[in-house]
Amino acid sequence: MAPTSDVVHEDVTYLERGGAPPLARVYRPAGAAGPLPALVDVHEGAWRWFDRTADAHFDRALAASGMLVVALDFRMAPAHRWPASLDDVRAGVRFVRANAARLGASKGPLGLIGGSSGGQLALVAALAPGSPEARAAYALPLWPIADPFARYRYAKARLGEAQPEGERFFAPERLVRAQEEHFGDEETMRRASVPRMLDDGDFEQLPPLWVAHPELDRNVTLAMTQDWVAKYRARGGSVELEVFPGVGHGFANFPGPDADRCIARMRDFVARQLAP
Repeated sequence: MAPTSDVVHEDVTYLERGGAPPLARVYRPAGAAGPLPALVDVHEGAWRWFDRTADAHFDRALAASGMLVVALDFRMAPAHRWPASLDDVRAGVRFVRANAARLGASKGPLGLIGGSSGGQLALVAALAPGSPEARAAYALPLWPIADPFARYRYAKARLGEAQPEGERFFAPERLVRAQEEHFGDEETMRRASVPRMLDDGDFEQLPPLWVAHPELDRNVTLAMTQDWVAKYRARGGSVELEVFPGVGHGFANFPGPDADRCIARMRDFVARQLAP
């Protein structure tokens, strides 16, 4: 899945409801003929910030490899609480499947990708799809906040600390507030936790995963990621965990050689999931 062409995009409404309907940005290779494998992107931002354009750097790169990448807006704090965000992600997957012919998506395996809080949403949506139409065949959680409860306690313990050098996204006060606004309480955070789902058997499937974790990430620790990855494997799921040296949270969102290496590994994993 080497890059093949320029990329074009369009914004579409993926869910009709009162008020402003949520949009999805659809990336595809310019001039591509025939249906393309689909990948649904769930952006990061602590369930509170950013929009469907946040992951444009790697979304465009993946689309250039011959994919249809559909990046979702979804309901966020402070106006909306869990599980509104998850419900929208599931609706986005259903939209892609229901509109495959119009979008140019193939009927083959559909994947989910998301970083940080978007990684948590992608994971939960992949494990507990809710309906066959919302099912994903594989997922790429990038530096995911897979355990909102553990990350909340971790961030609370670091309130008042200076922001670490080179870690632009670790601001404990903002992260704690965002989680409180979106989840409401610690019990809801615990219920939304992937490790809790794995411990309790509260899932419908365990699709293959490729997980990127930055070595210098202070937003979510490597130990947190290793914990749920071990549980996933113990339940019989397949996980490829790759640690990227010398970089911090969200590094693949920005151009550079580290992002290039990460995107190349994403392409390799996706190609293997699509192989006959």
